[in-house]
Amino acid sequence: MNEQLVSIIHDVRRRWRTKLLVRGAALTAACGGAALVLAAWGLQWMRFTPESILVARIVIGVIFALLASVLLVRPVLRRVSDEQVAMYLEEHEPSLEAAIISAIEAERTGMSQESPVLVRRLIESAIERCRTIEEGRRVERMPLRRYASALGAALLIACAVFMLGPSYMRHALSALLVVSRSLEAAAPYRIDVKPGNATVPRGADLAVSARLHGFQSDQASLMIRKSRTAAFERLPLIRGENDQYDGTLFDVNAPMEYFVEAVGVRSAVFSLNVADMPYVQRLELEYHFPAYTGLQPRKIDDGGDIAVIRGTEIHLRAVPTMAADGGAVLIDDKTAVPLTVSPDGSLLATFT
Repeated sequence: MNEQLVSIIHDVRRRWRTKLLVRGAALTAACGGAALVLAAWGLQWMRFTPESILVARIVIGVIFALLASVLLVRPVLRRVSDEQVAMYLEEHEPSLEAAIISAIEAERTGMSQESPVLVRRLIESAIERCRTIEEGRRVERMPLRRYASALGAALLIACAVFMLGPSYMRHALSALLVVSRSLEAAAPYRIDVKPGNATVPRGADLAVSARLHGFQSDQASLMIRKSRTAAFERLPLIRGENDQYDGTLFDVNAPMEYFVEAVGVRSAVFSLNVADMPYVQRLELEYHFPAYTGLQPRKIDDGGDIAVIRGTEIHLRAVPTMAADGGAVLIDDKTAVPLTVSPDGSLLATFT
């Protein structure tokens, strides 16, 4: 077949595939953007739990794989013969009057050997007619512009929704697309809890603090249960500064699990173990003030915080809940003063 006519047919096929590719990209962008918006809404409703992020990642991955397969890969890989391209072109350009098909048919049936002049004339006529229609370029021109505009509009709308919409849209987009991060790191909302997993002396009180990150709440609750079959009990926490909440578990005598919850966001579940360890049951303090004050020593039977004149010598006596071999007093998280064991089992220390 004439190389020029073959080139025209190949160009028409290439533009046709380009049109399918742009159309598929526009549909993929529209459907994929809608899926991302729905996934973002679902993640917000589930408060970005690791489980919901994992499910959303899988669902979004499957959706985009299906969209790409159906709308992009399969149409582009579809095999189309020269005869089909010629019929397609002549359907959209009736002025060709079957010139291309006639030339292809004459070449295919071997007429070029019987009537080479006739075949050459058919091919030349087909080429001349193709030139009058810009070699088929205008067939796909308007559809390409229309689909490219649709693709641009879909991308623009998606950018506007995720960039100008609620912040959880951007959080969701990051959590869904940046799969290199762990599920916990991808969650924009989290609650840090102290002390987390811990072992406490039997019968001791435990201070629990929680700090909110990425969101705010007027209330937060400490959820506890003393066995895996029991239901969680709710205890309110007191709100402090910087979105920190504090509470105390009194007289911890048995192992338990706990977590903190605020507006549907939950921390990890932590375990408290109980051990028979000594802790301070009573703390006695005796103040020996500097000589220049002329003040007599003062004894505090149930001590705690110390607020005295600088230079005051403190005599401390700690009564443990059970026998202990020793211990230490930690001052300002820096200096450790050893405790000595007295004959009655109490622990003594002196510091200034």
